[in-house]
Amino acid sequence: MKTLTQGKALTLLPLATLMLWASPLTALAQGFIEDSKLDGNIYYWQRHRERKDLNPASHHYQHYQTNLHHSTLTGALDYQSGYLADFAGVDVAAFATWDLFEGSPAHPNEISFSHGPSMWEDRGVGERSGLDLYRAALKLRAGDYWLRAGYIQPTGQTLLGTQWGFLPGTYQGAEVGAVYDFDAAGALSLSWMWANKYKAPWYRKMYEFREIDRQTRIPYLHSLGGKYDFKNGNTLELAWGESPHYLDKYFAKAARQTTLGDNPFSVSWQFYGSHDRTGRHDVYDAFAWQQGLTLGYQVDRYRFRLEGSLVHAPGKQGYYTVAMTPVYPNSAGRIDMWWDSRSDFNADGEKALFASMMIDLSDIVWPGVSVGGSFAWGWDGKPARGGDWSQQQRLTETAISGDVAWQVQSGWARDTVFKLHLTAYNNHSDNPSWGGGYGNVFQDEKDIKFLMIAPFSLF
Repeated sequence: MKTLTQGKALTLLPLATLMLWASPLTALAQGFIEDSKLDGNIYYWQRHRERKDLNPASHHYQHYQTNLHHSTLTGALDYQSGYLADFAGVDVAAFATWDLFEGSPAHPNEISFSHGPSMWEDRGVGERSGLDLYRAALKLRAGDYWLRAGYIQPTGQTLLGTQWGFLPGTYQGAEVGAVYDFDAAGALSLSWMWANKYKAPWYRKMYEFREIDRQTRIPYLHSLGGKYDFKNGNTLELAWGESPHYLDKYFAKAARQTTLGDNPFSVSWQFYGSHDRTGRHDVYDAFAWQQGLTLGYQVDRYRFRLEGSLVHAPGKQGYYTVAMTPVYPNSAGRIDMWWDSRSDFNADGEKALFASMMIDLSDIVWPGVSVGGSFAWGWDGKPARGGDWSQQQRLTETAISGDVAWQVQSGWARDTVFKLHLTAYNNHSDNPSWGGGYGNVFQDEKDIKFLMIAPFSLF
């Protein structure tokens, strides 16, 4: 009997040990599971864009021709875990696209997947439906510090950014940061990000960074940035980044949010700078920059924006880009001005103004309905250095846009958004698209975009 009892004890000992370990392990994993969430979106996109052909050798000279004509359905799932032991977690997100109709002569359309798997393998022959990850990251946190590594998007204060379709582009890299809260004195956020590959959201394969010649490899990009929130409506941001031995990038922003006549008012000044370190001057001849001033004001149902920018980017490229790699879309840079007016308004020497108004018609037409319009005007843009074009010419470009939007306010489709955006863009020159020394400027366009965004949550 004594032997049997001892045998039982020996048999039960591993089970008892496992139970003793299981209790704290369960507690440690509790936050990982309970704080997990799985969200998603269904997107619909339809676009028809026509562009004037001003190539004298073309049979369609001086006539508008279809440039984009397609519709795409996209679905996305985004899983974010809680933190195991309040320290480690994972984020995984994927999306799929399905081309319902494709009649575009221009490729890629930047919403569905390109037929070419990566930027450097894309021959511009068409699109394809498909599925791909856009985030797969390990995340860590400890006190004031955090880290994310894997397939990631920038979330900190650096000047790295991403292109967007419906979903963001993805870097292969790591980002670390810290937040120091000084109570009423303010809060300081710092972060550093490093990446050695990137893919725009219409590509399925990561690709390396390259210089403007499209051949010379850039081993990695990195950026350091900080933001101080004074907790009184004022913020100050600074960032620096580099593509090693190629381009240095700089960013500064001062912003204030307050009230004017008891109504919300915001103002910001933004600076983006770039220095060509090679001495070859194959991008810029001198320190290049773009500056912006933004004003925002809301009175009752009316929301107003007034913004302006000024560019200095002399050189072979002829326009300013915030990315640390000059060839689009090899990487992306942060820019806090978005006008949705077709052009980037970023030619060397160009001055530009943007004004918009949105009107909330919830109590007049239907809850969640708004309409608006905008006007963008750029002038005095200079051509790139070199070439057989006149250096005396100056670019003027304008765009008029209109918007109708509806956000569902209640029911099973709550927060679903429907939006119609129309733009008439006018290039006030006789240069063909991308010609005359303006490598980032196309000819007149008529653009119609309709989209739907339907969010949902599974847990």
